[in-house]
Amino acid sequence: MQIVSIKIKNYRVFESLEIKNIPAFCVIIGANGTGKSTLFDIFGFLRDTLKNNIRQALQIRGGFDEVVTRGKKEEDIEIELKFRMKIVDTERLVTYQLVIGKEQKRPVIKREILRYKRGEHGSPYLP
Repeated sequence: MQIVSIKIKNYRVFESLEIKNIPAFCVIIGANGTGKSTLFDIFGFLRDTLKNNIRQALQIRGGFDEVVTRGKKEEDIEIELKFRMKIVDTERLVTYQLVIGKEQKRPVIKREILRYKRGEHGSPYLP
């Protein structure tokens, strides 16, 4: 599996971040406080949401209000990963999208989509 791109909106320091064309080997460098650890925490966060649930994943990190970007508490957290992986012996582009919001002071998953392209240049397959 190779990550091709990542989009993050309203997750801690990332009000809006998009990284495209990620190479197979990538080094992340930057000054303190620029979001290096936060970028890698995205993957831990996704693991925790899939392993447990969204409430617990947020609670580990201090709750929705601590995870959402400052000044954006009324907006949603959005994460989108695009990656290539073999599915039925064919390399496919897979997109995973997660949108988390808050309703009645509780975190909720507003949208979760997993889709992949049928061929290298085909349309996304939505079951």
